[in-house]
Amino acid sequence: MILTLATAPMAKAAPATGGSSATILSGLRVTKTSDLNFGQLAVPAQPGVVRVRADNSRTCSSGLVCMGSASAASFTISGRPNERVEIDLDRSSVDLTNAAGNRIAASLSRSHSFIRLNGGEAVFQIFGTLQVRANQAVGTYRGSFNVLVQYH
Repeated sequence: MILTLATAPMAKAAPATGGSSATILSGLRVTKTSDLNFGQLAVPAQPGVVRVRADNSRTCSSGLVCMGSASAASFTISGRPNERVEIDLDRSSVDLTNAAGNRIAASLSRSHSFIRLNGGEAVFQIFGTLQVRANQAVGTYRGSFNVLVQYH
């Protein structure tokens, strides 16, 4: 008996080439164009609330007298055109303090969570609500907050 073993010729592997790429984006730049300003307030014996909206409009609860101008904080982001950017705050509220150390709490909101850099720039606002206590001590109150932006 003769046994014949047939083998198929070895198949050669076909070469393939893969590619790789990376795009390095320029850093984002954020410029403040205005601060959040609740304006001037005359405080009676009862507490009240002042709201400043993204469009710079202001409302005051009954009992508070609001005077002068008010404005939302406004920021301009510059970066790579048409990229999407995420906007965040380092906190959701800020304590405003006067020279004597008295405080007022303000909650913060942003006009956009995400924004597209049409033409390489976009503008967003930070606005908020100020909780004024009854017989709040007089003085100029100041506080600060940080905005955080990153490509998304």
